[in-house]
Amino acid sequence: MKIGIIGTGVFSASIAYTLAQNTDNKIVMWSENKKLVTDYKKTNKLEPLFQEKVFPNNITLTASYDTVLKEVDVVFLMTSIGFVESVCNAIKEKIEKNIPVCIGTKGIALCGEKRKFAYKIVKQILKNPVAILSGPTLSEDVISLDPIAFNIACKGKRNKNVFLKVFDEPNVKIVFSSDYNGISISGSVKNVYAIGSGILAGLGYKESTLAYYLTAVYKEFETILYMYESSLTTLHSLAGFGDLLATCTSNKSRNYTLGFMLGKKKSKKDIETFKENNTIEGLNSLEHSLYLFNKKHIKTPIMTVISKIMNGEEKPDSLINVIKEIKLDSVY
Repeated sequence: MKIGIIGTGVFSASIAYTLAQNTDNKIVMWSENKKLVTDYKKTNKLEPLFQEKVFPNNITLTASYDTVLKEVDVVFLMTSIGFVESVCNAIKEKIEKNIPVCIGTKGIALCGEKRKFAYKIVKQILKNPVAILSGPTLSEDVISLDPIAFNIACKGKRNKNVFLKVFDEPNVKIVFSSDYNGISISGSVKNVYAIGSGILAGLGYKESTLAYYLTAVYKEFETILYMYESSLTTLHSLAGFGDLLATCTSNKSRNYTLGFMLGKKKSKKDIETFKENNTIEGLNSLEHSLYLFNKKHIKTPIMTVISKIMNGEEKPDSLINVIKEIKLDSVY
C-alpha cells in the first residue's frame, strides 16, 4: 500500500518506521523543511529527531503535497494542531475524496471563530472519510518496535480493512471505536493531566501520591466524557486509561517534563526555553479545553488549578490541596 504521512515530528516519524516494517508498504512523508528532505535523501536519517536511526528504504521524504498524495491509499495527518486547518486547505483539491484521512494530531484549535477538535476541522474542509489514531504510544517505544496498541476511531468496513492492512505487523494491535468525541477528548486532556503528574513528581511526591492523583483525574475524566455523552467504554480504552497512564507516568512525555520543571521551581528562563524548543500539546489543550468545558458547566477542579499554576496565579503546591478536596465516591 502507498501511505502518505503529512508531518515529520517524532511521533509521525516513529509511526512511519513501524509501518515500514511491512515491506509491502511504501511510505512517503511530507515536510516543509527542505533541508531535512535533502539530507534524508543522502543519509536516510531524520536528524536531530533520531540521530542514530537509519530509516528503511521504503520510506521517502518530500516537500511536495502532490508527491505524497499521488495514487495514495491512505493519508496520516500528523502536523501540530495549529497547522491542521492550513494543511487541509492546501490538500483539499489534491486528494481523491474516497481516500481515508487518519488524524494523529491531538488537541483543539480555533477554526474561524470556534474551538474545534482536529477531526471536526478535517471534516469541515475535506470530504474524505476521517479516522483518529490514539493510544498509549510514546515515540521512543514505537520506533523501538515494542509491542503497542492503538484505538482507531473509524467508520465503514472498507476503511477498517484499509487500516488492518496498513498495520499488518505482529507487534501492533488495532482496536476500532466509533466514539470520535470521546477519543478526541481523551487525546486532549491526557496531556493536561500529564503536566499535573509532572508537577507532583517535581515537588517530591512519590508513587502513592501519584496513584491518588490519577484516581482523582480518572473521576474528573469520567465526568467530562459523561457530560459529552461519550461512551464510557472510551474511558477504559487504549485512548482513555491506556494513554492517560502512559503520558502521566513517563518522563519521556514533554508535558510531564514541563510539569516536573514547575514542581522543581526551575527558573522562568529555563521553563520558557523548554517551551520554545518543544511542542507542549497540553498547553494548547488546557486553554481550549477549559473554555469548552466551562461552556457546558463541567466542573474540572484539577484542570483549573493546573491552568492557574501555569499562569502564575497559584503555586505548584496548590495542586495537592485540590486533590484532597475531590470526593472520589461522588457520581458526576
